[in-house]
Amino acid sequence: MLTGMRGLWALVCGGALVVGVAGCAGPNLWTDGTSVSTGTSNRGRLRRPARLPTEGVGYKVPTRWSDRGFNYGVDELVAAIQRAARAVRGGSRRVILGVADLSPLAGGRSKWHSSHQSGRDVDLLFYTTDAEGVVMPPPEEEMIRFDGEGKPFASKRVTYTEEGWEKRRFDTARNWRLIEAFLVDPEIRVHWIFISNPLRQRLVEHARRSERPEWVVALAEVVMRQPGDAPPHDDHLHLRIFCSRSDRFHGCADRGPIWQHEKKSYKYGGPERYDPVAWRLIAATPILGMP
Repeated sequence: MLTGMRGLWALVCGGALVVGVAGCAGPNLWTDGTSVSTGTSNRGRLRRPARLPTEGVGYKVPTRWSDRGFNYGVDELVAAIQRAARAVRGGSRRVILGVADLSPLAGGRSKWHSSHQSGRDVDLLFYTTDAEGVVMPPPEEEMIRFDGEGKPFASKRVTYTEEGWEKRRFDTARNWRLIEAFLVDPEIRVHWIFISNPLRQRLVEHARRSERPEWVVALAEVVMRQPGDAPPHDDHLHLRIFCSRSDRFHGCADRGPIWQHEKKSYKYGGPERYDPVAWRLIAATPILGMP
């Protein structure tokens, strides 16, 4: 009788274990231990996020944003920011990317952003030089607005506290290099880069004059957009990446036209048609090797 009871108890416990494990194998339950982005960029959350250190090779989080503490994101975005900053920096220690907000520790809403809720968004300050082309560090407390000629401007509604802000110039070459570094990164897929139309045009014209790969320029023209429901983004660029496949299983959702990027001509007629990772690695060689 005792043996029979032990057998029954083992059967019950074994069944419970199976049910428990099966119960964990569902969205937002059973993961590989890495970051998880759920929901959309404007209604989402973030679990087990990666933290971007406030300073690293080729970048820093200026005071205004480091005090806020919104330096969390999915693993792949945090790593891509660091790779891009290193690529643009090259051998010059003076070239520093200013990184503003990613997402709060657990994602979700904040008083500063309607998006940035699921760890897949980041605001990046523009690289700047002075009028003679000497590299300038990112501002610590504010974002500077630039017109289509790359010159800073203020207005009745927007003023600056930084002394000498009017000396800054939009560093077209390095800002393009940053965008290209993200576009060719094999670990992420760029969904949108929000930036004002005049600066978008300036960057595209520079890329074509510099004879950058046509597919990269064509892709940039698709993903760079001035948002219609937000400020024009003439004082920073806003990068958003697609949900990873694993995060889609856990409820991550991309907003807006998702597949239009796949229908453009730059996706055809080459190895990228068959192996997207391979073509990004090949394309990354010239940009990541730039001085």
